[in-house]
Amino acid sequence: MERDLSDLIGSIYDCVASESLWTQALSLINRQANGFLTTLAVFDTNTRAARLAQVACDDPAAIRALIDHARDVPFFHLLHRMAIDEPDTLERMFNLYGHDGEAVWKNGALYRNFHAPYKILNSIDMAVLKRPTRVGTINISVQYEPTDRRVFNLVALLGPHIRRAVTINDMLEMERTENAVLRDVIGALDQAVVIVADDMSILFANAAAEDRLRDQAVIEQRTGKLIARHPYAQAALVKTVGLGVRDEVALGAAGIDVPLGSSSNPAVAHVLPLQNRINRERFESRAAAAVFIAAAGTVVQSAIDAIAALFALTGAERRVVGYVADGLSRAEISEAQGVSDGTVKSQLAAIFDKTNTHDQRSLQHLVREITPPVRRR
Repeated sequence: MERDLSDLIGSIYDCVASESLWTQALSLINRQANGFLTTLAVFDTNTRAARLAQVACDDPAAIRALIDHARDVPFFHLLHRMAIDEPDTLERMFNLYGHDGEAVWKNGALYRNFHAPYKILNSIDMAVLKRPTRVGTINISVQYEPTDRRVFNLVALLGPHIRRAVTINDMLEMERTENAVLRDVIGALDQAVVIVADDMSILFANAAAEDRLRDQAVIEQRTGKLIARHPYAQAALVKTVGLGVRDEVALGAAGIDVPLGSSSNPAVAHVLPLQNRINRERFESRAAAAVFIAAAGTVVQSAIDAIAALFALTGAERRVVGYVADGLSRAEISEAQGVSDGTVKSQLAAIFDKTNTHDQRSLQHLVREITPPVRRR
């Protein structure tokens, strides 16, 4: 099982270099979740056009039916309210829509022409990208009522890995060819990308990255190594690169949307592990990771978002940090979330461990400390 999971996550990261590989990765996900059809899409929220649209299903007629009626989904305006890395069923969308959500859904063209004919009883949906004008989702259509938590746990575990691949893919808006290798793509990017060894030694930097290294606003080069000027960011990058070398499965949310600190050109970084991609993409044998640095303004972060990115917090842990920052007690957090005090205690313990804080007061101090460097105007 661990080998299968590692192979599946590796196949997700392979898609960064070639979008055509998404069908294979989604087919593996579909099989693991016992799904009928799985889709991955990044939508422009203004036009509803899909900037990335991939489908995996063994029935070509079902794929055609889905494509013909995908724009008819009545919940499109609610996609931005889906939680990152937190899978749920159609019932979530019904509740977000209102009391007549299910009725509206069953009267819609997508339900009549795809769900009903192919006996789709439900779906497992999750947000994998959220930007001001773009929302990315994965949707697993199933012919059963999903009640087995193991399926949701699997999708949640895959969420950060899909999110990393989709986030970086979203940055690679340029011409591609089927035979293009990732390094060729990186070299032509307007976005800064640095390829590093496991000790953060710089093996390659594209032209945009060279400019970033020279201006030393958010990153610099010291003794041949990549250094983020913000110490929390540096720690996050070093940890992520190391994790990617040792165990891609354990990466989780580490190294996605990492804030690089305050400057006239604020930026965030995304780390793509490369160890298992070296032979296929002809990188140097020492290549451990590619660090993609998004352009200023690409991600608008709050202090809570920054904490979550720097310390790889889960969605639930991020919400708890928000409550702590607002001054809520443990009992009040328990009531606000509708969970037991024991659950909140466990969540706080995990947060304290990840952030190297020891109580709610020191966690509040950390939020205040992080806020100035990552505030966006």
